[in-house]
Amino acid sequence: MIKLHSIFYKNFLSVGDNGIKILLDRSDTTLITAPNGSGKSALSDAITFALFGKSYRGSKKQNMINRTNKKDCLVEIEFHKGNDHYKIIRGM
Repeated sequence: MIKLHSIFYKNFLSVGDNGIKILLDRSDTTLITAPNGSGKSALSDAITFALFGKSYRGSKKQNMINRTNKKDCLVEIEFHKGNDHYKIIRGM
């Protein structure tokens, strides 16, 4: 079983250069709710991109780079699997 700890992303989809860090291990389960257009799908895409190098919605990689900044796209995810700690860093 994989236990996600945190995800950080910047210049990814609608997220700009300031970036967002979300802590996912504050409780045993995490429920994410927000109004439409607030970034829930971007979070899902960031997790999928960090783990698998692609979009869960099937978007092309070049379309995941923030359109305003057009550079320095970065996604970092930290998780545990068993006793092993992992940190994956992907950028474009």
